[in-house]
Amino acid sequence: MKSTFKKTLLASLIVPFAMGAQTASADLITDWGYSVSSIFTNATATSGTGTLDGNNSNTLSWGVGSGPQSSVSITDASAGSGLMTGGGYVNGGVFTHTNNVLPAQGLALDTFDLVSTLTLTPFAPTPGDSLPASATTFQSFFIETGNGGTCVEAAGPDCADIFTIGDVTGSELNEFGNFEFNSSFDLDGYTYTLFLELADLTTLGDPSCSAAGAPSGCVGLVTEENAVNNFQTRFRITAVEMVPEPGTLALLGMGLAGLGLSRRRKAAKS
Repeated sequence: MKSTFKKTLLASLIVPFAMGAQTASADLITDWGYSVSSIFTNATATSGTGTLDGNNSNTLSWGVGSGPQSSVSITDASAGSGLMTGGGYVNGGVFTHTNNVLPAQGLALDTFDLVSTLTLTPFAPTPGDSLPASATTFQSFFIETGNGGTCVEAAGPDCADIFTIGDVTGSELNEFGNFEFNSSFDLDGYTYTLFLELADLTTLGDPSCSAAGAPSGCVGLVTEENAVNNFQTRFRITAVEMVPEPGTLALLGMGLAGLGLSRRRKAAKS
């Protein structure tokens, strides 16, 4: 093989590889559109009279006959843009517990799963197709406390009711004192991380955890009796550029070294 052809072949193999390694990452997505939808599934009730309605919907309600009904509900949220990478929170759905005083013989909500589905759509710098929807399930437990005697949790004039979360793996307390759940995905050379927060979701005291049948240090929230209790969900997104694998770095180094060697040989012969 002629020397000139060898050097041309070497350059044709090395230069595209080096250029490809430098441009492996596409543009960072700086602005996203989003859609959040949530439903309650697998809801169960305690013993007692009455009905629990609304499984597989965004509202669960329970009560006795035509009397007062208690409920939990969650709203959807969407926007065409405004979720900024590295920016602040945007509001998701609002979780609401309508906490009415119910007859002692009536059943109550016991357990449920909250399934929240998020769809992200790149908006800037270039609009793109929506990413596949991502669903997260939160297993929850509820205790409707009696309103007589000593309260486990006091909130307002009566005893508060208690929600606890079954699995808080992958979550941590943020600077606002609320638990924040996170998940990550890779896209075009960047790792994006989503952080989801529910207002007032925090570590409960041992008496509250015990009353709810949860272990010490459980995570949850309390709701005032005979009131409508609203809890805002919100989320944010961050990104970091992905680091090339060690093997890729080694190949790039060999390629650049070979390119430099080819140039030095050419200079020596000229």
